[in-house]
Amino acid sequence: MVKPRAALHGLRVCEHGGNVEKGNEGEVIDFSVNLNPYGPPDFVYDAIKEAMEEINLYPDTECSELREKISQKFGCEADEVLVGAGVSELIQLVALSFVKNMVLMPKHTYGEYEVAARMMGAKDKRIEMPSLRINPELIVEEMKPDDVIFLCNPNNPTGQYLGKNEVEQIIDEAERVDALVVLDEAYVDFVSDAFPSHNFSTQNMIIFRSITKSFAIPGVRIGYAISSSENIKEMRKIKVPWSVSVFAQKIGAAVIGVEGADFLAKTREKIERSKEKIEKAFGIHSDANFYILDVGNAGEVKKKLLKQGVHVRDCTSFGLPSHIRFSVRKDEENELLMDLLKEEL
Repeated sequence: MVKPRAALHGLRVCEHGGNVEKGNEGEVIDFSVNLNPYGPPDFVYDAIKEAMEEINLYPDTECSELREKISQKFGCEADEVLVGAGVSELIQLVALSFVKNMVLMPKHTYGEYEVAARMMGAKDKRIEMPSLRINPELIVEEMKPDDVIFLCNPNNPTGQYLGKNEVEQIIDEAERVDALVVLDEAYVDFVSDAFPSHNFSTQNMIIFRSITKSFAIPGVRIGYAISSSENIKEMRKIKVPWSVSVFAQKIGAAVIGVEGADFLAKTREKIERSKEKIEKAFGIHSDANFYILDVGNAGEVKKKLLKQGVHVRDCTSFGLPSHIRFSVRKDEENELLMDLLKEEL
C-alpha cells in the first residue's frame, strides 16, 4: 500500500452542521445550519428551469456571466473575481496557492481553515479569544511575513463581527509585514450595517462570499472570491475545471441583482425581529444569524433536544464543549427551541 503524504497524518474530517438525524417523532427541525429561514426565493426555481436547457453542455469553466455580474455589483474588474463550488473550494485554492509555513486563525472558528493548513504541511496557530471575542491586537502581534490569516467575519460560531477600523488594523499590519488576510464573509449578508470590505484595495487580502447561506440553497455549491487580479490568477491556475455546475451559475446570476437584494433586505428585517426575542430571552448577542449558548454539556443537551425533534450544533469541535450553536429560524420554531432550552437550563 502506498503511504499517504505525511502532512495528512492525524488529520481528521472537519465536522459540519446539517447532518440531521431522526428524532423520536421522525421529523427534525434543524437549527444546526445557519441558513436564511425564508429561502429559497421563488426566482431561484426559475433559474433552475432555465439551466435545465443547458445540461447537455459543459458549464462555462470561467463563470463569465456570473463574474461580470459580481464585478458590477462591487465595482471591481471581472478578473478580480473567482467563482468556486462554495467557500470550501476557495479555502483549498488559497491553501494550494499561498500557504507556506504558518496559518493564523482565531482559537474558536471554522474548522476547514485548519484542514487547509495541515494538508499543506504548514503549522497553524490559534489566536486566543478572551471572553470568546476576537482581539485584533492579538492577531497583529503574531503576524509574520508570508503568514496566511483566516478571519471569519462574522465569526463562526461566536457571531462576532469586526468593524471597519478593526479589520483595517489587521490589514495594515499584513501589508507592513507582507502577510495575506483571508476575510471569510460567508455570513455578512445577515449583518446589519456591514461595511464594504471590498473597498480595501490591497494585494494582501482575499474576500470570500457565500451565496448558499443567504438564499438557503446549500444543495447548490457556489461562492466567490474577490482580490487583486494577480492573486485571482494564481488561484485560477489550479482550480478544478467545471467545478461550478450550470445550475449553480444560473442561480448565482439570478440572485446577484435587484431581486436578490430585495429578498435579503426583507428577510433580514424579519430575522432581526426574531433575534430581539432570542436575545431578550437568554441575555446573549450575535451580529450574525446564529448564536452560541453555554449549556454545561453540549453533547448531552444536543441528544435531549434531538429526542424532542430539534437539532442543534454541539460546539465541541470548535473547542467549546459546553456550548451549543443554533441558527435563527421562523418565530414559531424559535419559540419551541427557547422553551426547550429554558427547561434544560
